[in-house]
Amino acid sequence: MKVLLLLITLLITLNLSAQVTVYDDFSKKDLSAWIWGGVEMKYSHETDNKENGFVEIYSAQKVKPSSYIGKVYKSSPILFAVGNYVNVMMQGVSNDATVKIELLYDIDNNGKYNEDKDILLMSKPVSLNFSGWKEVKVKLDEENFKLVSKFNDDFTVTEEDAIGIQFEFETGKNFKEGKFVSGIALISEIPNKENLAPRENETITSNDKESYFEAKNYPNPFNPSTTISFTLREGSSVKLTVYDRLGREVKTLLDENKAAGTHTVEFNASGLPSGIYFYRIKTDSKTEVRKMIFAK
Repeated sequence: MKVLLLLITLLITLNLSAQVTVYDDFSKKDLSAWIWGGVEMKYSHETDNKENGFVEIYSAQKVKPSSYIGKVYKSSPILFAVGNYVNVMMQGVSNDATVKIELLYDIDNNGKYNEDKDILLMSKPVSLNFSGWKEVKVKLDEENFKLVSKFNDDFTVTEEDAIGIQFEFETGKNFKEGKFVSGIALISEIPNKENLAPRENETITSNDKESYFEAKNYPNPFNPSTTISFTLREGSSVKLTVYDRLGREVKTLLDENKAAGTHTVEFNASGLPSGIYFYRIKTDSKTEVRKMIFAK
């Protein structure tokens, strides 16, 4: 019954959220990217597939109240955008226990996380005191995630890939002593529809869809410069502005009257961090936002 309910939930999640980015659905019998400590981790049974694969996370020994249980960590590039949701399908423990979701960033580029040099984004503890399976969905922002760093860092770190995702488990004071048994079935990112939400007369188009302004940038990805081209159907004032993934203005490339026709503007990202950027084309009657990628 649990597997059936899990299947239904997964199908609903994936079908209703076409833009969901799935980082692990445990459809392959391979835990080579995972490490764990304090707890054990194994596949649900010997033959998993995309319809019923999940991993069990459990303690070998009994666990006491108000204690640290252990953690599991997946070493894999993961890119979550600020304002979107870190989504994990988890099995509840029907007991006073919590999980913290953590994103690790390798700032010194040595291939691993170091407390004294790198950055950790840690969610508030999420209760696992429920039965069965459900989505644990946490918005990636400063209200729900704490930035852990020995330097004056900020959430711009999310413009880069995290080197992995980690889950830490603890018990509360009301935990009934016994073995800890939980599980993970899906790790994904769910877009927040309010991120760069269209304003009046504004549209946001993915780069594989038709553009009103026939807008494009080449090359894309680029390093460090790219040429943005767009076409005006009639003469108009036009403003072309670049924003980062946090929605902050990076640079205004153009703000003047232009005749009908095709126009080009160069954007040079030298001195900026690599990652996803957006350019917004705004005229008197239409506004459109497109995505581009700066890859060093």
